[in-house]
Amino acid sequence: MKPLSTLFAVAFSLLVISSNGPVRAEEAAVPEQKENFHLFLLVGQSNMAGRGKVTPQDQQPHPRVLMLNKKQEWVPAVDPLHFDKPGIVGVGIGKTFGAEIASDNPDVTIGLIPCGVGGSPISSWQPGEFYKPTKSHPWDDAMERAKVALKHGTLKGILWHQGESDSKEGLAEIHEEKLHDLIQRLRTELKAPNVPFIAGQMGQFSERPWNDAKKMVDAAHQNLPAKVKNTAFVSSDGLKHKGDNVHFDADSYRELGRRYADAFRKLTQPNDAAVSQMPFRIERSIAEQGFDGKMCWVHARVGAIPSHSAGNAADAPLLVMTTQKLQLSGSDVFYALHSATAPSNQEKWSPLTEQEVFKRQTAEDGTEMTVCDFTPKWHAATGKLLGIGHTVVYENNRVKHVRPRESAYSVFDPQSRRWTKWKSLELPDLPKFKNAGAGSVQRVDLPNGDVLLPIYYKAPGETQYSTTVLKCSFDGNSLTYLEHGSELTVPIKRGLYEPSIATFDGKFFLTMRNDDRGYVSVSDDGLKFSEPKVWAFDDGQELGNYNTQQHWVSHESGLYLVYTRKGADNDHVFRHRAPLFIARVNPETLQVIRATERVLVPEKGARLGNFGVTEVSSNESLVTVTEWMQPAGVDKYGSNNRIWIAKLLWDDKQ
Repeated sequence: MKPLSTLFAVAFSLLVISSNGPVRAEEAAVPEQKENFHLFLLVGQSNMAGRGKVTPQDQQPHPRVLMLNKKQEWVPAVDPLHFDKPGIVGVGIGKTFGAEIASDNPDVTIGLIPCGVGGSPISSWQPGEFYKPTKSHPWDDAMERAKVALKHGTLKGILWHQGESDSKEGLAEIHEEKLHDLIQRLRTELKAPNVPFIAGQMGQFSERPWNDAKKMVDAAHQNLPAKVKNTAFVSSDGLKHKGDNVHFDADSYRELGRRYADAFRKLTQPNDAAVSQMPFRIERSIAEQGFDGKMCWVHARVGAIPSHSAGNAADAPLLVMTTQKLQLSGSDVFYALHSATAPSNQEKWSPLTEQEVFKRQTAEDGTEMTVCDFTPKWHAATGKLLGIGHTVVYENNRVKHVRPRESAYSVFDPQSRRWTKWKSLELPDLPKFKNAGAGSVQRVDLPNGDVLLPIYYKAPGETQYSTTVLKCSFDGNSLTYLEHGSELTVPIKRGLYEPSIATFDGKFFLTMRNDDRGYVSVSDDGLKFSEPKVWAFDDGQELGNYNTQQHWVSHESGLYLVYTRKGADNDHVFRHRAPLFIARVNPETLQVIRATERVLVPEKGARLGNFGVTEVSSNESLVTVTEWMQPAGVDKYGSNNRIWIAKLLWDDKQ
């Protein structure tokens, strides 16, 4: 008789059939060593089982994430994982969670044990209890399945999402006691006295406010880590429902799975650099999504107007987003900027509104001009939201090959929620500055109000760009050139361009794009920079970022780089521009600390290389990016022209 691993390898190489159709899977095997097969028990009610809409991306298995199916067979993990209510079960948290943990541990395989039962109260999760709506025994069935799984692997965690059915008078009061008892019974029955137990928060939907009973159940969940050893709580802040005010939508389930993974990391690896050196929690939301196959949103970036400031008397900062439409049938064919606003403590944005001042302008020769790659940022010295980008010229609706280019800027009027007429930044009348602009850059505002603005430039007809940092003054209306610093380039293809600057611990750091790899430089004054060096990890290996942007997150806890790179199972993504990563930078060696790398925005086929970073407050930063829907067909991987908002919520202990 063939060993189980061999038999499974054969089965895995065949066509996997799910309730939603066939899925092609790669060959894989159940590990022969139990310690290399990490098992996770998924228990709770319908928001554990999942009710999200299944799309093709949900049926693409990870080669090292398996699930125990209804027949108690190990098969590739595809949604739906659970089988409590076959007619309505869908995307849940498990598949995303499994993929995240598998990515952290390349030498192990993840085994998911789905046991969710929709509608089940916590009282049904006891020995012998029968739950009539599903004609099942939630506890008994879960224990039977778990013990079958344990013959092949090692239990590493229990994920729990339940509480809605107990949010009633008479049940909520005893929910905490029953939850603590459930954890003890699970650990005892499965002979895992210290196994991590992670509880997720019920959906917070404004259309269905919580009653006192639900608040009491939520308190039991939130207080769990303080009362029961080796437990964690996962927030549902910012997640959306599928339209029924009860169940999360598919994107929210995936995000919740990532949050469970983050909680598991922090619970199980408190002294690991990959966890301890990243003092923030990531919360992702989607401001906009959907596209018609002809146009898509690009260049989404956000500025933040502080609370209790001119134009924002509210208690929360006001977020101002800019983005513009791209014509998919061309290359960099952009149209007018649109803008939307949202208080930082809310997820709902106002409708994106076209800004008439950014409509294309037609010249006498028939060419058209507009502004693109625009980045808004609060200018504290003047109390103004100042946005800066650069101009682009079109001839017959194509980017003109040899063209002038200027830095363009505008100021946001918080009263009208409109941007003022844009102006051009005047530079010295030199040939090299005829094609010079600040597109897709981060700037630094000095305490006296001066602006350090990186630009890239070249004389008409030249091939290679150079990068420099301008020092400018800004009086609230006009941006004025004062001087510029080192002129940096490399003799490789298009040189150095799309630079971004940040300051940390008294120094200034500059990151730059090149066609073959990204570069970094450092300065004491923000003008005179060191010789550019290739971005690399702290083990000496090149970062793998090329032909796209990198940007900074600077916080009192450290200096961080946001980037894309090759080598992340992303060969199908244009120029490997997804997923979007964040990692800590060693400011002395100018290297990325590999152990701290985290996925900031997930890969769904579309490129994510054009993005923005916002400092909202000392407790919150944002990274904003759109799924750029070129080349055609990227939607087959699940992209939908989403505008992602990735919040970095910094730990209070900083």
